[in-house]
Parts: sequence; structure tokens; C-alpha cells
Amino acid sequence: MSNYDLNKAFPDTPESFKNKVSATLNSLPDKKEKDEMENVKVYKKGSMKKKFIIALVATMVIGTTVFAAGKITSITSSSSSRPTYTTIPTAEQVKKNLKFNPKLVNKFDNGYIFEKGHTVNNKGRDENGNVVGESQSLDFTYTKGNDKLDLFMEKGRLGEMPKKEIVIANYKGIDLYYYSYTSKSEPANYKMTEQDKKDKASGKYVFGYGSDKEEISQVQNIIWMQDGIYYSFLGIDSNVSKEELSKMAQQVINTK
Repeated sequence: MSNYDLNKAFPDTPESFKNKVSATLNSLPDKKEKDEMENVKVYKKGSMKKKFIIALVATMVIGTTVFAAGKITSITSSSSSRPTYTTIPTAEQVKKNLKFNPKLVNKFDNGYIFEKGHTVNNKGRDENGNVVGESQSLDFTYTKGNDKLDLFMEKGRLGEMPKKEIVIANYKGIDLYYYSYTSKSEPANYKMTEQDKKDKASGKYVFGYGSDKEEISQVQNIIWMQDGIYYSFLGIDSNVSKEELSKMAQQVINTK
């Protein structure tokens, strides 16, 4: 799996955008903080690493959608620690709960099967932290043995679709965007070494802070938009290949 290089994937992206990635991650609550609401936590369902990755993915592909109050520069998400669905829901259930009808897949041809689903509340914030857009989405977790993937589904999306440079395929007129990178999460008080600074500058690692210990993870993401619904597959240290993710995306697209 290739490392994610911000400069190669987004050649026109300013340094200020990359700084917003770090600012978003640094603003995330520590996992020891109390939930603001009972059974509600920063979206990651218990994993600091997953929280870090989701925030990073959201920030890097967010674009700069303009609202009356300003531009969205980061997205924060929250969900109940308890699954909304423990079996694949019906289209009627999803439409009743979230007011949209995404393509629903129980089992993929390569063996990944639905495990659980969460309803997610998303808030788009401007550079001052003000909420300038909100949405609800679904997160379905699929497993194959010990391997896990998440499929996020949302009516429309906060922020814009990414740049055309990272389109890996066009299937039935739908662009599939893929990227991968290596994330390195450090404790909040960690001081970067000279080697760290070189690794950051070269794009070897995308750094974030707030974990209990140093964690290095391989991340893959494939996203697309179909019939006004945004879909995003996320794999963290997954055995799935880019080609498999592309075929899984195509299976979703083909679902009636």
C-alpha cells in the first residue's frame, strides 16, 4: 500500500489546509473526557485510533463549501456507543430514521458481511470552530474474519468532493476516488524529532496527536457519489486491496 502524500494528491492545496488537519485532530476530546450526553461519544466507538483516522479523512477530502456563515474546514461526528442496527436494516427503516435511501448491502461477493450499523451526527465547522452545516449519516461495519471495513453513507455531503486528480476509475458514469496513506498518532505532549520532521515533510507519515501511545496505521479510503448520496469505504490496517475496494464500490452501485 502506498503512503499518502498530501502534495501529490492535492497539488494545489495550500499549507494552511494541511495545518487545519492538525488543528482538527488537536481539537478532538481526549478519550478520558466525559461524554456531553449519556451514551454519546466522539465518533469512533471506543477507539482513539479510529477517531483520529475518521477526523483526518474527513478533513483531507472536505473541500471548501461556502455557507452563509463561512467555509467548512473541518467535520466532527458523534454517535451512540450502542449500534442503531444489529442486523441489516430495511430501506423503509433507513428512510424513516434518516430520510434518505442509500444502497444497502448485507454481504459482499468477497466475503465481507454486515456486523452492525450506527446513525452518525455530523457538524461542519469553519476555521473559528463555528457550526456552519449539519447532517446525519450511516456507518455500517463489515467483517471478514478479523478484518473490518466501514461504509459511510450520507445524503449529499458536508464539503465538496475531492479533486479530479485522485479518480481511479469511472464505473457507469460514476467517479471512484481512492487514496491511501500512513498515519502516525502520538501522545498530546509528544515533541517531534528531527526524523519526524523529515518524515512529515516527505509525506511518509501524516501526524496527529492525542493517543495514549505511538500508533502507526495504514489507511485506505474509496469514495463516490450516486444519486445524490455520498458513499465512503474506510479501511484501517485492513487486508483489503485497492482492487477489492473498487469492486465492492461497484457492487454497491449495482445494488437495486
